[in-house]
Amino acid sequence: MKKTLIILTFFLGAITFAASAQTAFDRATIEDTFGFGPRLGYYKATDAEEGAFYGGLQARFRPGAIFGAEASIEYRGGQRYGVGDYTVETSFVPVTASLLLFAPITETFAPYGLAGLGAYYTMYTFSDEAANLGFEDDSEFNIGYHLGFGAEFPLSPNVALNADYRYLFLNPDEGDESLEGASFDGNVFTAGLMFYF
Repeated sequence: MKKTLIILTFFLGAITFAASAQTAFDRATIEDTFGFGPRLGYYKATDAEEGAFYGGLQARFRPGAIFGAEASIEYRGGQRYGVGDYTVETSFVPVTASLLLFAPITETFAPYGLAGLGAYYTMYTFSDEAANLGFEDDSEFNIGYHLGFGAEFPLSPNVALNADYRYLFLNPDEGDESLEGASFDGNVFTAGLMFYF
């Protein structure tokens, strides 16, 4: 039910963006360009004991005023999960791709909705209690998807700040009994600095 509401909210927001973007071409200061830059963020999975800050790089392609695409790579370390009588610490290296739908409101404010997929290289470090039960540190690839919204703040035709929120849908391999019942679904907050060319 929660996933259905999130998806429905995203699509209603996309329709609103499209309707309000009729004159977006006149307001947009960043379009027909490609850029990249650093990003910082905070990720807190629902089941994790605490969240973690992360860093990475992002690239964006803006073929027009309304549509955009983003690719990113990050390192997210150190989230701890209690699983049964032991704990597991996870680190992620996500490589993600997102489609963005912009609605430039003014020359310095362009909200957007986004949706995307990611490949998450996930590393597991088990506690001593888990090692005593025969579990060993491991790694695997997981596929996740995300929905969200944010805003880009153009500082000039070539430089912009952006900030967004994404809800991540990501679960470990269902066949892995060492992580039974764990979920990596959670909230992701990101801020970036873009340099467009």
